Amino acid sequence: MTDGDDELWASIGLQLDQTVQCQVTGHRGRFGVEVSLIEPRLDVEAFIDFVLLTDERRHLTPAEFPPVGSLLYAVPLAIHPNGELRLCARPSSVARFGAQDSRPK
Repeated sequence: MTDGDDELWASIGLQLDQTVQCQVTGHRGRFGVEVSLIEPRLDVEAFIDFVLLTDERRHLTPAEFPPVGSLLYAVPLAIHPNGELRLCARPSSVARFGAQDSRPK
């Protein structure tokens, strides 16, 4: 990560090693789920790719995606050039940064 990357992350109020809580707001076809950040509450578009929803070798199908309204824990991975935040909700990744489960109880 470069100094420019640090500034970009700071500009949206997040760090790469931070656990966030998000709520599923929609499904993007077979590609994954759109989410809004709940904690910290930020007004930034965010997305979780279908391969980043589970630790299983088998990928989830759209019918298995978390329903709209579901709460998830995730970790930030990247900020796309369009400003959209890419997140990972794999339980192993989330646990590495402090949350115990990718779905809040």
